[in-house]
Amino acid sequence: MKELHLKSICPLEGRSHMNKKRILVADDEVNILKVIRAELLNEGYEVDLAYDGDEACEKIRKNKYDVAILDIRMPKKDGIETLKEIKSIRKETIVIMMTAFGTIENAVEAIKIGAYDYLTKPFDSTELIYKIQEALKIKEKTSNKMDISDDKQVNLIGQSKEMKLIKSKIEKIKDLETTVLLTGESGTGKGVIAKAIHYSSDRNNLPFIHLNCAVLPANLIESELFGHEKGSFTGAVENKKGKFELAGKGTIFLDEINSLSPNLQAKLLTVLQEKRMEKIGGSKTIPVEARIIAATNENLEEAVRHKEFREDLFYRLNVITIECPPLRFRREDIEALTLYFLKKINTKFNKNVLEISSEVWQILKNYDWPGNVRELENTLESAIALANSTTLYEDDLPIRIIQKAKNHEYFNNNNGLSPLEIQEIKVIKKALEKYGGHREKTAKDLGISRRTLQYKLKKFGLINK
Repeated sequence: MKELHLKSICPLEGRSHMNKKRILVADDEVNILKVIRAELLNEGYEVDLAYDGDEACEKIRKNKYDVAILDIRMPKKDGIETLKEIKSIRKETIVIMMTAFGTIENAVEAIKIGAYDYLTKPFDSTELIYKIQEALKIKEKTSNKMDISDDKQVNLIGQSKEMKLIKSKIEKIKDLETTVLLTGESGTGKGVIAKAIHYSSDRNNLPFIHLNCAVLPANLIESELFGHEKGSFTGAVENKKGKFELAGKGTIFLDEINSLSPNLQAKLLTVLQEKRMEKIGGSKTIPVEARIIAATNENLEEAVRHKEFREDLFYRLNVITIECPPLRFRREDIEALTLYFLKKINTKFNKNVLEISSEVWQILKNYDWPGNVRELENTLESAIALANSTTLYEDDLPIRIIQKAKNHEYFNNNNGLSPLEIQEIKVIKKALEKYGGHREKTAKDLGISRRTLQYKLKKFGLINK
């Protein structure tokens, strides 16, 4: 029996939101069933077991399951046949495959039939729990008629200590009326965190209004924020409600608030202090009941010292601060983010990129990502759009990313190899991967003899690759 790695795990999401999701686990290995059942029960799920494919299908006919976890190799009916039958009986059931024989052919076939994802034994229980939780999130978003907007699909991806701290803070402050200030470099996900606060709060059915303060000139931002009366200025041909009024009792998110002019800073301070405002050209006082979340990619304390930002406004905004760390400070989240974006972009482009080569993983983890999560998503979008196979290779990535990542890798750990030798290793490994380790075909593709290939494999320590 293959070993199933188990570690003590922290819950990836609050258990109170699970509403007792029901899961079926099918495998002919009794010990694995017992271990998985214990882990899932510990996470708050209801769990049923099946010992072969026939039993799994019988239980699916009689019961509704949110998730089914199937082993590919089972007696009476294998996992692929069981998957097909489940999808014909209960199309809405999410299916995750398990296999000790994890080949790309099995994965492609299962996913084409309708499996959500697959795991290769031995796997860590945290990986299984993570896949279940992500799958259930997607199911809830696609089945909940009240939550069909893409804007409400908020995913805080990552289990680094930095992300766990952010999630913990959101849980504590989500229902408070207190103003929140989000700080961090561009692309770190401040907008996603603002949405997460709103849609996890008791205001989640009320408006979430986003205004980027840097994209419009000062006179237009004032109109956008506060609204105007007809005839109040040239071009004001009708009455217009501002963002504060449109937000009602929901949330207004003021992005790049550091770009506001001194005049608008003063007006915003009044709104925060008095909870009221007037439209441009209007005399009627309008109450402001929305929660305010502000974000900045600059150091506001420095801006205050240089007289570029009002000190009193800064203290009004800086009641609760959430710092959004750059991606280079939480590299352990790159893998989870990449897998999340992989699924998202495949759906967007109707692509079927299922695997990421080891070279690409190395590049993604070595690159510093100055544009942070946004740059990672854009890079993957470009790579997947251009990919010619079901695997993402180094050649699919932008050249600038490859070069900078390789420089980082070379200067940090080159193992005494020259840049040319490093490149040669990558070419050999890619060819080996292409031909499934077949050395004669690999040598022919590289234009060298089998003996020369054998020598290079020994030289570079690739003999078991």
